[in-house]
Amino acid sequence: MKTLLIYTFSILILSLSGCSADKIPGVYRIDIQQGNDVTQDMINQLKPDMTKVQVAYVMGTPLLIDTFHPDRWDYIYSFHPGNGNREERRLTLYFIDDKLNRIEGDIRTVERENLPQTERVDANVVVPLTDKKTGIIQGILGTVGLGEDEQEIIKSDTKQPTSSTPEGSSTDTKISAPAE
Repeated sequence: MKTLLIYTFSILILSLSGCSADKIPGVYRIDIQQGNDVTQDMINQLKPDMTKVQVAYVMGTPLLIDTFHPDRWDYIYSFHPGNGNREERRLTLYFIDDKLNRIEGDIRTVERENLPQTERVDANVVVPLTDKKTGIIQGILGTVGLGEDEQEIIKSDTKQPTSSTPEGSSTDTKISAPAE
């Protein structure tokens, strides 16, 4: 009877493990990044007739340098999210006489004039370094979430000198503790 039970469970476990899917529900799968992450900003910095040293400074060392074709550098990036499909990008740079000649790959090149312009907004937050002294009961109520935690937000629209902020004026936001 015991051997029949052991054989039955063994066959059941083997048959279930053989039919299992690659993605088991409820199991966390990590994101896997491989290769050189090439951004659009890096590609926009490339110009014809750049030396190999300049290209390596901008793009980083290539993933593949073929010994039979030393004037060809391959940048390959693969990203496989844990619960998604793999994304793969490839960029190949060709050199003639150690100068950048052409770029091929599935990453598009955009002229600097056609890039979307982004506006940068700066905000400063001033945080008090000392805690407000409270009693035991107020401390317990504050821990539970029933205390007086509300802070007063003061906005000032003062313009600072343009030398400290590259984009012009900045907005200061100060947070201070309420008056007791």
